[in-house]
Amino acid sequence: MKVIILAGGEGKRMWPIQTDKCLIPFLGKPLLYHNLKKIKENIKDAQFIIVANPKSKDAIEEITRQLQLSYTIAIQGQPKGMADAILSAKDLIEGEVLILNAEDQLDADVYEAVLAVKADLVITGLKVDKYFPGGYLKVTGDPTSPRLRGTGRVQGIVEKPGEGNEPSSLVKLVVDYFKDGKKLLGYLESAQSDKDDQYEVALDKMIADGMDVRFSEYDGVWIPLKYPWHVLDIMEYLLSKIEHKISPKAKVSDKAIIEGKVVVEEGARVFEGAVIKGPCFIGKNCIVGNNTMVRESDLEEGCVSGFNSDITRSYIGANSWFHTNYVGDSIIEGDFGMGSGAVLANLRLDDHTIRVKIGEEMIDSGRHKLGLIAGKGSRVGVNAATMPGVKVGPSSLVGPGVTLYGDVPDNKKVLVKQNLEVTEHSPALTSYDQFRDKLK
Repeated sequence: MKVIILAGGEGKRMWPIQTDKCLIPFLGKPLLYHNLKKIKENIKDAQFIIVANPKSKDAIEEITRQLQLSYTIAIQGQPKGMADAILSAKDLIEGEVLILNAEDQLDADVYEAVLAVKADLVITGLKVDKYFPGGYLKVTGDPTSPRLRGTGRVQGIVEKPGEGNEPSSLVKLVVDYFKDGKKLLGYLESAQSDKDDQYEVALDKMIADGMDVRFSEYDGVWIPLKYPWHVLDIMEYLLSKIEHKISPKAKVSDKAIIEGKVVVEEGARVFEGAVIKGPCFIGKNCIVGNNTMVRESDLEEGCVSGFNSDITRSYIGANSWFHTNYVGDSIIEGDFGMGSGAVLANLRLDDHTIRVKIGEEMIDSGRHKLGLIAGKGSRVGVNAATMPGVKVGPSSLVGPGVTLYGDVPDNKKVLVKQNLEVTEHSPALTSYDQFRDKLK
């Protein structure tokens, strides 16, 4: 079985996060590590073909070595879409093929289900109960019927049909099985389209040519990584899988409180009065200072939370530091610093869902709580405040006392101007003795 992992995407919608999506670390390991490990454990004798971009090649090779995979890396020179990614590996493709996205979070039983269906092409459909703006499967029969589970034929794929026009309740996922990989290549090479849908055009042609194309219904977890706030969804999913473990090489005060499932890695220190409420991950060499609370969060390696901070439901990338701060539902890429008293707001006072500017478009995150999204190397000064859903670019600085309502581009500094008035001061009382005499 050749398992093709598509890891060459550009991730334009993820700004200000600059790390390749599949290489963002969670629980001390890149996201791709977690997914490859799961696939290895559930598909025996899998041979991996990983389609990467030139920048990520070395990091992906290190991951595959750690997992001792049978693998080959193919380079996609430019992010020209899914069909181009697969064709980048055409010299390696033959026999049975399973195609997966590098970042998607799925329950492990999805692989067994799709491989159990016998057909030329098996497409995985996620059963949804409300409209999702994606591709829908047009299938024979009622796909919700247990009798037809995985046996109904696929008649077509309808892209974003609009609410009320869905041909079924099945949204197409990228978990596609091909009995003959060479035949797939032929269809991809002959597919023509002016849009970025060459892959879907090829699948539609396979269906039109009478190939046996069936679906595998899936109703488990599916978390894509399309927008920055999806980092929080993936974090929550992975934290739900952890087992409680405190490294014997960590130093945890007996006056600290740890509740729920919590991982504390070697070299970490948890001081007196600190509270950690799981599920939580505290990475290597992290410091959780006196009277600090960490709740349902991922602190990657080398993070420092000094005295009296509150970090809640947040992803904190490596080597970030805090002191007397509130950090709620935020995504911090790493190498980040906050001055004392700074606050990352995460909730609108009207409790509306939080909209985020992606490119030139405002996108509804669907979240009632969403804090700062900060690129690597950014800073927030003392007593500053950032409003919900604001983004700060890499290596940018939000100065002391600033209340930030909009996004900050890369490598910029935002300062607030004060008009100070300095005048003569004549105190009524010049000494303690005079003050005491006045009280008599």
